[in-house]
Amino acid sequence: MDWKCCGFRQLTADQLYLILRARNTVLVVEDAHVHLDIDGKDEYALHVFALETGDKGPSIGAYARLLPGDEFDPEVRIDKFLTSATRRDDSTPEQLIHQALSLARQHWPSAPIRIHAPKYHEAFYERFGFRKADGPFLEHGMPYIGMVFSPRAAAKTLRGLLRAVRGGASDSHQQYDGQALPSGADSATLSQPMPADSGVNR
Repeated sequence: MDWKCCGFRQLTADQLYLILRARNTVLVVEDAHVHLDIDGKDEYALHVFALETGDKGPSIGAYARLLPGDEFDPEVRIDKFLTSATRRDDSTPEQLIHQALSLARQHWPSAPIRIHAPKYHEAFYERFGFRKADGPFLEHGMPYIGMVFSPRAAAKTLRGLLRAVRGGASDSHQQYDGQALPSGADSATLSQPMPADSGVNR
């Protein structure tokens, strides 16, 4: 997989098509949640994704969207988090959350990081330093909770992950020990906050 991150205007037409197709496949069809996925927020976001090539052409193996906060709501929001059906039994979900967190902390170092997750995924996100902040509440017809990233909890978790890696984890796990920025990110553009009271995280 080829990991990338792009602002909206750095995405090629092909990449945007693949992203929207993946989002509709997973978040609308597989999740059986009829909604308008194109919500008017993409142009303000950082798009993190893994490109794969196969016999049927390129596809998205994993994707997440990072939305900056504004003057009234400074939290960075990770949403549209997904992996393709063929990438759910390997380390891809872990690599994706690591990439998203690393980029959020690089571009908005002082901002809290929030994610809304199904209640049954709480333990997964806790492994990366997220802690329950509110909920459960109904979203997409199922119980969700709001979780906020805790740097202290993350440091403790990272030490455990590093011990696991040194103890013989596979190469696919070793690669997300680093903090390198995937190709395509425009730091100057993405580090800018949203306009005041944009409402983009509400």
